[in-house]
Amino acid sequence: MPTLFDVVRDFSRMWPDKQAILTQDDGHRTYGELAAHGGAVAHQFQHRFGFGLGDRACIWMRNRPQYIECQLGMQAVGLAGVPTNPEWSDAELEFVLGHSRSRIIFTEAERAERAVALAAAVDSVDAVVSVDEPVDGALLLADLIGEAPEGAGLDLPPVDGFVEGNVLYTSGTTTGRPKAVPMSPELFAGGAIPYEEMFGLSHADRSLVVTPLFHGNAMGGAMSALSRGAGVVMQRKFSVSRFWDLVDLYRPTYFLTLVPIVNILMTLPPSPIERSHSLRVMIPLGCAPIIDQIEERYGVPCMDWYGMTEAGSGTYTRLDEPRRPGSVGKPFEGSVLRIFLPDGSEAPTGEPGEICFLRSSIGFRGYIEDAEATDAAISGDWFRTGDLGYVDDDGYLYFVDRQKDIVRRGGENLSTVEVETALRTHPAVADVAVVARPDQVLGETVAAFVVVADGCDLPTEDELRAHTDGELAPYKLPTTIEAIDKLPRTGTGKVEKFRLRQHFTGA
Repeated sequence: MPTLFDVVRDFSRMWPDKQAILTQDDGHRTYGELAAHGGAVAHQFQHRFGFGLGDRACIWMRNRPQYIECQLGMQAVGLAGVPTNPEWSDAELEFVLGHSRSRIIFTEAERAERAVALAAAVDSVDAVVSVDEPVDGALLLADLIGEAPEGAGLDLPPVDGFVEGNVLYTSGTTTGRPKAVPMSPELFAGGAIPYEEMFGLSHADRSLVVTPLFHGNAMGGAMSALSRGAGVVMQRKFSVSRFWDLVDLYRPTYFLTLVPIVNILMTLPPSPIERSHSLRVMIPLGCAPIIDQIEERYGVPCMDWYGMTEAGSGTYTRLDEPRRPGSVGKPFEGSVLRIFLPDGSEAPTGEPGEICFLRSSIGFRGYIEDAEATDAAISGDWFRTGDLGYVDDDGYLYFVDRQKDIVRRGGENLSTVEVETALRTHPAVADVAVVARPDQVLGETVAAFVVVADGCDLPTEDELRAHTDGELAPYKLPTTIEAIDKLPRTGTGKVEKFRLRQHFTGA
């Protein structure tokens, strides 16, 4: 099976001067340069470090062309990449380094000193490489590339037995502890397949990547483009003030993104540049409640998508079919989805249950060195997402909530997503998260943590009741409303609700 490196190398022979990566701050890369640099990194893995099939390499940096070059070098010789959040603390990174047994850390100068100290504390790590500037105790990526013979790595054959293209760590939003998910190299080389199905991705497209590459959303945007000879327009770190200038300059054609980024963009005053863009489709994951507003403002069709690290491409909304309010679409071709009740039976149409995917259709094999979590997630042939949803008569999926986030009030199960969607429309609510609060009488009640909009006061329960009249039943309204400066979020914007629940439990 060819890897993404093999695919990029083939494109470099067809279009050596075609732009593969375009950035404002870190230069560009042609397909010829990308293949040559990736091949040189692969050569050094083999001949300088003695790394090969089954070893793992940590990447701890922001979005840069070097990020992709290192990934391609890993793919060429069968190393698994371990992408990590550049905002992680030393303790968080130390856990992942030790758990993954990473052999090398690729990072940038601003983090390199910390990486060198961590490498000394983790037995498996043999070297640290700075990708931009020299740092004491670290090698320099440019030197490694320059020391490799010309054309090094470009004649490497496909790697037999390569089963881990990347190891992605989940965000840990439910328990606080991330789990390690192995991703097959086929997902990289065939990364464009879902996008071809969704909107006809071709080599003429350009993907816009502003979310961090350690997240599957951004990695999918980059790898999908490179696996079809398209371009990647990359922002080192999302900057709202430079966003539309980036779009105007490099003319990307599709954009995968997440809720926090869309919310920030929507706060900008309207300007002509946001309507003269080149985008032909936006895929704002998790934005179903405001997707019509996004389309109206930016004049571009939007698609929603349901998926997760373990399941990859789950469902998506079709551009050629009328939108069904609240739905996150139908499964991708080849994916098999079912809704199961707690007794193991399949849920009738319209009845909520746990969203499950046939394991063979998503490739999930289990978590690395976590048998307990694997056993909890797998039931026979099915991967249990831990999410609740239902399907309609035509097979469209409707997401309800995460099982652990459901509020169980007096025998009623309440969706925190539904409550948050309603409360967020109040003008005094800039952001909100809803969790369960233990209650001696009802079991649980609804608690809301509200980020108050500038110049506003925290709304009272009566004010929220009046605002949501006709939209929420009274028993769904929060009985506890607390102001908070900002919600605790992961690096990709997911709310860490377990931290909010600790406010009431102390655990």
